[in-house]
Amino acid sequence: MKKLSLIGAAAVAAVLASAPAKAEPPKVEILMSPSGSGPYLAWATFQNYAPKYTDKMAPVAVETPGFTYNVRFLAQTPDKWKTTVIGSGEVVEWAAAEGVKPFFPKPMAVAKDFRVLGSMSQTSNVFVTLDPDIKVPADFAGKRVAVGLLTQNEWGMHQRMMLDTWGITPKLKSFDALGPGQNIDALLDGRSDVGTLVVHSSLNFAYNLEPGPFKKLESAQRPWFYVDVPKPTIESYIKDTGAPFMIREVKANTFSNQPKAITTFGNHTLLSVHKSFPDDLAYEFVKTWLKMGPEIGKYSAIGQIWNPETIGAVAKIAPERLHPGARRAYIEAGLLKE
Repeated sequence: MKKLSLIGAAAVAAVLASAPAKAEPPKVEILMSPSGSGPYLAWATFQNYAPKYTDKMAPVAVETPGFTYNVRFLAQTPDKWKTTVIGSGEVVEWAAAEGVKPFFPKPMAVAKDFRVLGSMSQTSNVFVTLDPDIKVPADFAGKRVAVGLLTQNEWGMHQRMMLDTWGITPKLKSFDALGPGQNIDALLDGRSDVGTLVVHSSLNFAYNLEPGPFKKLESAQRPWFYVDVPKPTIESYIKDTGAPFMIREVKANTFSNQPKAITTFGNHTLLSVHKSFPDDLAYEFVKTWLKMGPEIGKYSAIGQIWNPETIGAVAKIAPERLHPGARRAYIEAGLLKE
């Protein structure tokens, strides 16, 4: 009997050894933003909970200096095109294709081959100040302006693009790209006169996420003000350059400490891939994202923006920019018609 047991065990072992191992799902790297930032934390949460929703891919959140960096990296790294998703934006992809300096010294034609998976948010880039006499960007002359990093499109790149084209940058006393929190520190410490903040919103400002630097400014318990950017000023910029900025007309009391309506500029933040990214992975990624939005919102503030209508906003506005695999997921979800 002992011999028979040993023979039986050996037979089972032989069968198990000969059985094909279950293939690991393909890894998809999601290049996002600095560690601790809202977008990075949201995608880290997505990574952690994705196995509950799919066994056809393994997403991995990757911290980076920001979306401007992401666009440059993907454009220059063809061996990553079939495995990498990037946090991006309409304006930064346009700037890469156009060669807008100093961010992109020469046009990167490959940026025109990027395709959209979905929209993470609609943003409002706002200048803020402690000086009530600074009301519009024209008042920045002779002042010290601090922003986020220039590798971050929403926190530094957009602001610098605008100031350069308006001809304001040469008139400044100083311009410093310090970081999202650091630029508010400089404002509160008296080292700058103007800072910047970013608000991420779902469609029509139904939900608005104010990142940590807002709380830092509010906790100082000092009067502070939004700088209004006149609509004609933004319209002129768009007409002269072709940049796909959004004009954000924000009703009073939409944001914190906002007793009156303001106008500023903004952008669709995107998840993008190269056009060679596999169709089946793009489909699975978007299908999973649409399902997981409510789950991620339980653990990450930015996830509360991720309802199907916001994720699919660019799909409806510019369906020609979608990756074919993503389009299939939106059609299946009833967000697009065939």
